[in-house]
Amino acid sequence: MKKNFCIALAFCIIACNVAFAETNQDYVGFLTRLQTTPEEFFMLMKTSWATKGWVIEGGDHSTSKAKFYDSLMLMQMALNAGEINEMILPDFVAEYLLKINKNYIPSCISDSGTMSLAFGFLKENRKLANDWDRALISMRNDYTLAGLHQKYITNFPEDTSYDYIYGIRRDKNKNPNAVKFERFKNAPVVKVAVTGDLPPVDFVAEDGMSAGYSTAVLAEIGKRLHVNIQLVQVSAGARTAALVSGRADVVFWYEVHKSSEFQPDANDEIILSVPYLSWNKFIHLQLSED
Repeated sequence: MKKNFCIALAFCIIACNVAFAETNQDYVGFLTRLQTTPEEFFMLMKTSWATKGWVIEGGDHSTSKAKFYDSLMLMQMALNAGEINEMILPDFVAEYLLKINKNYIPSCISDSGTMSLAFGFLKENRKLANDWDRALISMRNDYTLAGLHQKYITNFPEDTSYDYIYGIRRDKNKNPNAVKFERFKNAPVVKVAVTGDLPPVDFVAEDGMSAGYSTAVLAEIGKRLHVNIQLVQVSAGARTAALVSGRADVVFWYEVHKSSEFQPDANDEIILSVPYLSWNKFIHLQLSED
């Protein structure tokens, strides 16, 4: 799979230079970031590619413009409708989509610098944030995180009889990647907001089935802290609002960059857990011409 992917990517990178030269009104899509506009975010990206050694291979984005989408489904619909030419996604999301959807091809790959995912909390909820950190650190130290990464990202999906993006069962009798939460009598409930927009890390199906790496991480945190996890699905643009309104105690998917000046998500109201997943590449997806 990896060999075929690399070959396809090499061919598409060559073709990408030509494709971008043919139009002056290219649009690229990103999932919504909370502390910046599409224009500001894309300018930061392009400036970083040009000045900080974050190499971009394939494609001239000098005339491209950016749009934000509050869900992966909306961005996919925009790509299908021709509203955008590319979806720019973390490598683990793009590679997952390439596994299950033959309509996509990798067009370019760009270096993002080291990016990490963390859980977000309101500052007043520091005790829960500290407990969360202790659980995550213990999971890192005993290699639980590494094992979950192998199962839910490296090898996911093992069975494509289920469409994990849209929650459509092709085989209603089995779903080997569903995550079950252990329930504790008289234990506190912690409401966790998930977006479902970074598969295979974050996914909740229409029928309420939970799956993916972050969901498995949450199940393990719940077990270690002896709390009952309750999932609340929100859009990417409503993550902070879910915390402020009390709809959620914790929010999955705050994006953290190693440099202090490049933080597209969290604000002064939010404190973040220790990171539990990192990456340093974006893969750009286009529709196949076949």
